[in-house]
Amino acid sequence: MVDAKETSSRRNLLARGLVLVGGAVGLAAARRDESAKAAPETKGTELRLYGRNFHLHAQSHVAGQVPAHGDRHSGYGELLDRPGGKVVGHFTAAHLTQQSPFASAASSLELHTFTLTAGTIHGLGAVARGAEGHFVVLGGTGRFTGARGSYVARQRARELGGDGTAEFHLTLAE
Repeated sequence: MVDAKETSSRRNLLARGLVLVGGAVGLAAARRDESAKAAPETKGTELRLYGRNFHLHAQSHVAGQVPAHGDRHSGYGELLDRPGGKVVGHFTAAHLTQQSPFASAASSLELHTFTLTAGTIHGLGAVARGAEGHFVVLGGTGRFTGARGSYVARQRARELGGDGTAEFHLTLAE
């Protein structure tokens, strides 16, 4: 036989458990709301740039050959507003070639600078040779002060058998 005191204790324990679960659910919902306020849905400004006369240079580099592991090299080219359009700036890059047993091709860590009339944009990322690269925007100057976002880069340097063109699709967060 169950006495009234034991039943009352079970009810109190059950009620406290439900209050605890309800509080946890409420707290999780509040945190989710705060996270949404702290990181609102990102709206972005799309910026497409096109390149011509893209070249790659290194002291030890042989034209047509992928730079070797550890090679440092630089790249540069003109930036256009559209393919065959007007020049809106220039591009420079510092590259460090890396080889990994986990990658199918030699890749390079690249630091990019887009020098435009309104300011500069700086980016960083890694690219497997012949592939498109995905980069993070580190910041900028002028109109691009405090810039953040990401971009995709397709570079076809003449020294690696390309036609000297490039495409950059930037998404800058507002």
